[in-house]
Amino acid sequence: MTAGEHFERVAAVYESLRTTDEAPVRAIRQFLPDRPVTGLDAGCGTGRYSRLLRGVLPEGSRLLASDVSAAMLAELTAGSRGLGVVPLLSAAEELPLRTASLDLVTAFNSVHHFDLGRFLAAAARVLRPGGQLFMYTRTPQQNARTIWGRYFPGFTEREQRLHSEAGFADAVRRTAGLRIVATRTFSHPRSSTAERLRAQAEGRHYSTFSLYPPQEWRPSLAAFLARLPGPEVSWVDEHLLVVAGTSRYQGGARRYQGGARRYQGGARRSLPMPAGAEAGPAPGRAEQG
Repeated sequence: MTAGEHFERVAAVYESLRTTDEAPVRAIRQFLPDRPVTGLDAGCGTGRYSRLLRGVLPEGSRLLASDVSAAMLAELTAGSRGLGVVPLLSAAEELPLRTASLDLVTAFNSVHHFDLGRFLAAAARVLRPGGQLFMYTRTPQQNARTIWGRYFPGFTEREQRLHSEAGFADAVRRTAGLRIVATRTFSHPRSSTAERLRAQAEGRHYSTFSLYPPQEWRPSLAAFLARLPGPEVSWVDEHLLVVAGTSRYQGGARRYQGGARRYQGGARRSLPMPAGAEAGPAPGRAEQG
């Protein structure tokens, strides 16, 4: 099963099965200017992070949310009415937007579905001078320390799409017009029950599960449940936020520690909406991680 087929299949239940972290969205807000901005949430899926992001952007801002799965974008449209999030049917590597037209691009738990080099090049093209790219994701090492990486047979070995922090730094370095501005690791205490974890796995809430052959799926799930330390479990999930800026962004790369940080950008220009978007949300396709 391809990633696209996976997300078409799980779209209706996806949001009920996934956990959404508010901390990285608040951190992103600290990097933005106190003026209206124009942005894109790439690989938005059902829009769970798009809605949070739109809520913290300065008044008057505009936000596009792009994806490649029709079913996922339909869920976004249904859940985002009146919030000012405009769905856009587009692959993250082929953004149908004008050059230098956006202040920010985000990707929440979706960048491992992209061709990283092509996505970075696309983001660099559509970002204005001083614009910023925010990628919230897991590294392979962080993935191995999750409840799934620790107890679900083959989970870490099958998930080969994730990038290390060094891999992100190298990819950004090789992208003309981009540079690393900051990185930050987030730790999220989690707790759940074995039954809830079973429901999530059976709902294929991670696309990693679509990589298992059918004959291995049930035995692997049974082994996972047997390995859990009890009917209720606690653990800590980790994620990495990578912030890249366009060439006009001032300041060297650093590890972000949480203090407010503002970028004083240039004059704002209007968002170049794709053809037909001004008339309102249109059915589309979607992509999410």
